[in-house]
Amino acid sequence: MVKPSQLFKLVSIMSLSFFIHFYGEAKHGAALCGDAEARLRNLKTEIGKECSMILHSPLAVSGNDPLPVAQDERMLLCQLFLPDDRMPADVANEIAAGLSGLEGAKGVRRVHSHVMTTERLRAGSPDDLRAPAKAVSFFVQYDGPAQDPEAFHAYYRSHHVPIVFRMPGIRAVAYHLPTPFAGPAIGHVVSRLQIVQAVFNSSDDFVAMRKSGERKEGLRDFENYPKFEGAVTHQVMDSRRID
Repeated sequence: MVKPSQLFKLVSIMSLSFFIHFYGEAKHGAALCGDAEARLRNLKTEIGKECSMILHSPLAVSGNDPLPVAQDERMLLCQLFLPDDRMPADVANEIAAGLSGLEGAKGVRRVHSHVMTTERLRAGSPDDLRAPAKAVSFFVQYDGPAQDPEAFHAYYRSHHVPIVFRMPGIRAVAYHLPTPFAGPAIGHVVSRLQIVQAVFNSSDDFVAMRKSGERKEGLRDFENYPKFEGAVTHQVMDSRRID
């Protein structure tokens, strides 16, 4: 019999994502998004059509979160999805050159960047060229570190992911994990323990999930995680793939 953790590993597709997190004044987010989109379109032409470029912008949703969860405050999140499990030096150099200067855009106060391994635990995230280009993404970011990273990830896969899969309205789940590959040095290069991305078709679907008993079950499971330090933050974002 195949265990749940083995099943998730069998059906996942592993690739790389380069993330650039922009923090600053929200009122300048639209201008930053426009500048970033133009640059990403040029990069897509240079790097290849098989690479996905996704813009994640903050999204206001109705109602208040009934549970006390720390919210992240990105003004923009850029994701460059590479279909291979590596980042060649020439590609890294093209990305660095193509996005150079964005960290100095009006309203930007700090920029964090890093490369992560991306696994599609449930297909349908915007980075997949076969999936709809637009979605609502709920990012849960674990800064870490964990006392035993392998034990932490093993518990998350075996015990927490099945709870996430029971949450209503989730179209796709992408699991982003640390990788030894170095990416372009844009802003401050950081590391994350993991980032989990739950993808929805609409903000209404997200709000319904947020009110569900399954989500409350998931939050209670935080208490069972193997020991780790650092913040856990949430942010709901409007996701759009540049085609």
